Amino acid sequence: MISNKKQKLVFENNLLPRSSHLHGPLITDSVRGEILCATCGEVITDKTEDSGSEQRSFTPDDYANSTRTGLGSALSIHDKGLSTIIGHADKDASGNSISTYMKYTFNRLRTWDSRSKSSSTERNLRSAFVIMGAIQPKLDVSDAVVERAAYLYRKALTKNIIRGRTISGMILSALYVACRESGIPRTLQDISDAGNISFKNLSRHYRVFVKALELRVDSLNPSEFVSKIGTSVGLSEKAKRDALDIIERSKQKGIVDGKNPVSLAAAALFLSAILNGEKATQDKIAQASGISSVTIRNVAKVIRKNLDISK
Repeated sequence: MISNKKQKLVFENNLLPRSSHLHGPLITDSVRGEILCATCGEVITDKTEDSGSEQRSFTPDDYANSTRTGLGSALSIHDKGLSTIIGHADKDASGNSISTYMKYTFNRLRTWDSRSKSSSTERNLRSAFVIMGAIQPKLDVSDAVVERAAYLYRKALTKNIIRGRTISGMILSALYVACRESGIPRTLQDISDAGNISFKNLSRHYRVFVKALELRVDSLNPSEFVSKIGTSVGLSEKAKRDALDIIERSKQKGIVDGKNPVSLAAAALFLSAILNGEKATQDKIAQASGISSVTIRNVAKVIRKNLDISK
């Protein structure tokens, strides 16, 4: 038997009311908010508070109709998620219909609220972030990169360098800069293909973007593209490691200076595949990297000559 003193201590520690006998295992019914005894079925406590985590979330579609907090503030949302929304229920907090005068007042408020969101800046941001939202899953970049791109685009919009240029070209340039700063291996060709814009047009916008914002963007590292291209053509891990070793030796010889980092990675993978006896033709590597077979062949010749790769 458990003493009355110990039984009292058990119930006080569990914040439960005292009872005439000791209950067995307890069951918590989170739906009804009750705590029951598994042995006799007695309801020990009712109307308990749910201390669990909030499971409900809101999407942009039902955010306007939600009565609780919605999406968090983000730079990648044209209004940063902080805009005012006036509902169309025409009812007060108690659910009663409001007077005709108040209906007229709220209609005028809705009209001015919508007009305040129709500025050229607002429309520009909305169009730019719609484009970036469609590009993000294609490039498989994180939300942090998108937030950085949104910050850069807002900065460019403040400096008025968007005027006279396409919105898609400038937002894709901002996204490319964000990828470069975050160390994400995405080339201009990747972004131009995903954004359905010509490489030449995107390059022109990128140069203007970097110059106007006075950005210092580090050059791409050829090693960042080895894993992506090697996996696409089905090379082994050993071949990828050997390609990284070829790139590192090329850096020591000064071969990489002034050359396209993607072409260097593709040429290193081509030579590594030959050394390891794996089937990876120039055409396959060219298709996976977006570099022509002629360029891969020429860069491979330079690497082979300087590193004395005889095979």
